[in-house]
Amino acid sequence: MMINCKESAIRSSELLDRRIKGMRKIELWYHLLMCKLCRMYNKQISMLGKLSQTIGQRSGSTDDPLAGLPDEKLSEDAKTRIKQRLTIQ
Repeated sequence: MMINCKESAIRSSELLDRRIKGMRKIELWYHLLMCKLCRMYNKQISMLGKLSQTIGQRSGSTDDPLAGLPDEKLSEDAKTRIKQRLTIQ
């Protein structure tokens, strides 16, 4: 049975907390194979998790909290879409 995108988002969050195993994990990975938007969401929350972990480890330090994280940048298309959505509201 294929899970829907809402369930995929829930399971992606659970995966970050390592609270998902077995068939629930397999169903998530199957959904991610089929759904590009959920793959992007999964990648984004994974990046946020790594960022918050890094900041937590370096709190109180004068070092750059973003140092050591992958240097991933938004595409120009993504920047344009974000700007458009922000100006609509």
